[in-house]
Amino acid sequence: MNKKHHYQKVMTFSRTLILFIAFLYFSYSEGFAQLSKKDSLLTKLNSLDQDSTKVTAYLELGLEYLGSDLKTALTYLDKAIKLGEELDFKSGLGKAHNAKGRAFAQQGQFQDAILSFQEALKLFHETNNKTGEANILSNMGSIYYMLGNSRKALELHFESLKLSEELGNKLRIGTSLNNIGTVYLKNTSTIQEALSFFKKSLIVFEEINEQQGMATASMNIGEVYFMEANYDSAIYFHEKALKLSDGTIDATFPLTQLGEINAAIGNFQKAYNFHRNAIQLSEKLEAKFELTQSLIGLAKTQKKQNAFENSLTTLERAKGLAIEVDAKNELLDIYQNLSEIQAITGNFKAAYENEINSKIVKEEIAKSSTEQMIQQLQFEYELNKKEAEIELLQKDTELKNAAVFNQRLIIFASFSGLLIFILLSIYLFRNNINKQKANQILQEQKEEINTQREKVEQALDQLKSTQAQLIQSEKMASLGELTAGIAHEIKNPLNFVKNFSEVSIELLDEMKEELSQGNLPSVIEITEDIKVNLEKINQHGKRADSIVQGMLEHSRSSVGDKVETDINTLVDEFLRLSYHGIMAKDKDFKAKFTTDFDPQLPKLEVVTQDIGRVILNLINNAFYAVTERAKKESNSYIPTVEVSTCLDKLEIKSPEIGKSHTSNQKSIKITIKDNGTGIPDSIKEKIFQPFFTTKPTGKGTGLGLSLAYDIVKAHGGFIDLKSEENVGSSFSIVLPLA
Repeated sequence: MNKKHHYQKVMTFSRTLILFIAFLYFSYSEGFAQLSKKDSLLTKLNSLDQDSTKVTAYLELGLEYLGSDLKTALTYLDKAIKLGEELDFKSGLGKAHNAKGRAFAQQGQFQDAILSFQEALKLFHETNNKTGEANILSNMGSIYYMLGNSRKALELHFESLKLSEELGNKLRIGTSLNNIGTVYLKNTSTIQEALSFFKKSLIVFEEINEQQGMATASMNIGEVYFMEANYDSAIYFHEKALKLSDGTIDATFPLTQLGEINAAIGNFQKAYNFHRNAIQLSEKLEAKFELTQSLIGLAKTQKKQNAFENSLTTLERAKGLAIEVDAKNELLDIYQNLSEIQAITGNFKAAYENEINSKIVKEEIAKSSTEQMIQQLQFEYELNKKEAEIELLQKDTELKNAAVFNQRLIIFASFSGLLIFILLSIYLFRNNINKQKANQILQEQKEEINTQREKVEQALDQLKSTQAQLIQSEKMASLGELTAGIAHEIKNPLNFVKNFSEVSIELLDEMKEELSQGNLPSVIEITEDIKVNLEKINQHGKRADSIVQGMLEHSRSSVGDKVETDINTLVDEFLRLSYHGIMAKDKDFKAKFTTDFDPQLPKLEVVTQDIGRVILNLINNAFYAVTERAKKESNSYIPTVEVSTCLDKLEIKSPEIGKSHTSNQKSIKITIKDNGTGIPDSIKEKIFQPFFTTKPTGKGTGLGLSLAYDIVKAHGGFIDLKSEENVGSSFSIVLPLA
């Protein structure tokens, strides 16, 4: 197992661990984790006065429903908060906001969860509830970790650790130490820091005999040592974890690791025993994800022992499970191992297919990572926006309260008689002070709004950077399509060269035999055959050379310079590259294409690679549409793509919606028409928008048509769409002639 995969596995495990520990506090707090007492609490509630006891009852009811009915839980928690605010019962309010944050976190509403936790943190601080503060900080750290913000997660976990140490709460200390180690383990450059914190965590859990914490810390330490190939230490800590977690789902991880370690040092019999136990336990507990990891570990041990057939069988079983539970990191490992074994055993075709599959999974993982980055930026932007809105509302309430107070002063002054002048002076004086305060508040608000604006601008810059990365990903996907097509195009002439060369060698052997017999007429006849073969070799060699030269010309134009281009040749090349590229990836692909090129078409100055990318994208989409329809239609349906070019007059689009006129300027029109699924009217206006796609996840980025639109627009043209659902679509690229 390589170090990268070690790292992926430990991250999967530690993510589960950190969430468990982050909310562990609630199992020990305030006696709220008792068995169901809903009925008695509901009966008791009706007899209670509107005081702190009723707040506590509402809170307890909310917590009782937290594990089964979140909507009802939130209803009772809101009642506890409303009554607690009326009574200024800060202790109960802090606990209610804390519980509400947990409810939001369970629903995946992380922004609302953070806001509730922040309110609870403020109230716990005001009431000097340091245990509550430490717990809230840990919960918030766990949420930021899940969102990928390691810096913020570390900051919060270290604050939680500091408070826990001040309290001497060893359960919380061990929890925080382990959480910090988990965050450090996310980066390979901080693995030693992670190991240090895991060891400290283990010591603390051993002092209070917390077995689950001891098992978790031991597993993490064993995993780090395995990554560093320190097998003796890895075995020691994994065996320790196994004793503490034997029979539970957590035991599958050390069992699999021990199997791989023993295989690495040559103890194969022992390795197979550990793998067998891991698989049996996973099957017994119906834990499909853990079973997937256990099977991968067994397959790698079989591979080390050169039991390739057994290893392939095990990996195929693991592949089915990985696809079922959507375990992408494990699926990538499976495809890579399948490819390696099939290459070793000489099944190069299957090896190549699995290598392609691994690249597809890598792209999906990269896309998920990018989407998480965008979600993190959006989360922080929305959170900052909500915090600003809440603070503005609070300040607005303060100003309104001040205004009401001033109005009362005026009413009182009107009934004062002799004191009216004095009271009016006092009022004016106080009003002036209030105005100064209001101006100061407004100034502070203005400064804060500027700060928020800067944060928003930074977030937008980061979003633009992420979009640029996605555009590069789209370009690389197009390059993959081109590569597959080129490989197929160049393979045919190379096969001819190979075949004619082999025949020529046989003819030379035959000529040598005829020469030895002095049969001159046969020698002359064989010589003519060899000459014909060499001419054919030369012809097909030139064909391969022309393909390579064409691609080199496209590559040289990537700097953005426009060159005179034969549009018919360009369209024909990319049509065939698309067709052969799809056939290379999908053996079941069945579609036909027809062409109708205008032979009188003049050459046009374009950025060849850019226009080629547009043509390739539209043709790929057309083949995808007919393939999707073929899956649903009967055998009578013939999937067809028609590609044509012609001279046309340029249609000028008016700014007024629905209006256009035709100018005398000539243009070249490239039309890609299919009889596929068509595009519904409801989404026609959206298809050129960035990130909009109708394809399933992993099939497209939603950038292809957006990039195509921008490229054609940069050439002074436009893309025209005509489509009818379940009939087909027609995309026309219209480019003006100079």
